[in-house]
Amino acid sequence: MIIKPEIFTNSIIKSLQTTRSGGTSPKPYDSMNLGIFTEDENAQNNLELLKQAQDLPHSPIFMQQVHGNKIVEYTDIPQTHGAIKADGCFTKKSNTICTVLTADCLPLLIADKNASIVAAVHCGWRGLYADIIKSCIEKLQVNPVDLLCWLGPCISYKPYRVDEQFRQKFVLKNPQFAHCFYRNKKGGWHADLKKIAVSQLESLGVKSILQSPYCTHDNKGLFYSYRRDGKTGRMASMIWLQG
Repeated sequence: MIIKPEIFTNSIIKSLQTTRSGGTSPKPYDSMNLGIFTEDENAQNNLELLKQAQDLPHSPIFMQQVHGNKIVEYTDIPQTHGAIKADGCFTKKSNTICTVLTADCLPLLIADKNASIVAAVHCGWRGLYADIIKSCIEKLQVNPVDLLCWLGPCISYKPYRVDEQFRQKFVLKNPQFAHCFYRNKKGGWHADLKKIAVSQLESLGVKSILQSPYCTHDNKGLFYSYRRDGKTGRMASMIWLQG
């Protein structure tokens, strides 16, 4: 099963979000695990994805994500999984897929309204704290008002429990983040990754933001979740310019 982000209406901008269904991986990775850095390493799923999404220009190549804020530009199609160590990529080249892998972290897909540039960003809490969204938008060199941003499936705030130290880390960095945390009855906290990302995007001047309604933790049949399962697979969020 593939999800199509609805915000990218320009016919040149192509994007997709994979789920865990429709592949060949055995348990506990069943079935469409695209996380080639897991023990599964099921290359057959890449081939299956090409069958399901026939407009893909090439088999996706994945970065080695390191939970930082490094953004790289693809001036050509990358050739080897993991050769690039970063958490975001962008390109102006047609038929070159930008993609990130997630299993609770927040995937962010970006394009400009003129369909001249696209980007994919892996937003875990460390990346959000390190301003990876700002790093990406600065590299795109596009007026933020002209950007379209899609926040993909990630863990929602209810199952994402954090401690006071975690919350203070963000609130001390920016008091505006206080509304992105919710206290529970036991005195602990819950963090809302999407709210943090939206707050950052809006502060940068982005107006067009669409959020996926899915929680990875609460939808076991559709999504992998590291916090729920521990040993698990990965979904892919992809965007490219069709040539």
